[in-house]
Amino acid sequence: MISAKEFNELPPHLQSELVLSQGHYLYHRIKGWCKIDLYWFHEYYVEIWFLYDLKSIGLVRALTKYRHLEPYLETIKLKLKSVRKGE
Repeated sequence: MISAKEFNELPPHLQSELVLSQGHYLYHRIKGWCKIDLYWFHEYYVEIWFLYDLKSIGLVRALTKYRHLEPYLETIKLKLKSVRKGE
């Protein structure tokens, strides 16, 4: 198992390969020029930001703070661990 910190230190192409092959797709949202897919990967959530062509990946990141999940909380139910306020 790889921690969120270790995951965020990997090169983006390796991050996306790992999540697309081992992660569990949950949901997507649209923001500007990106389609953002949300995955459950090991013990944390990961976003993959696809550019407008839906083939290029612009960003991959493990979500390590509660506020990063706020865009999803009104549309889907997520399992969240207790975190300190402001995280």
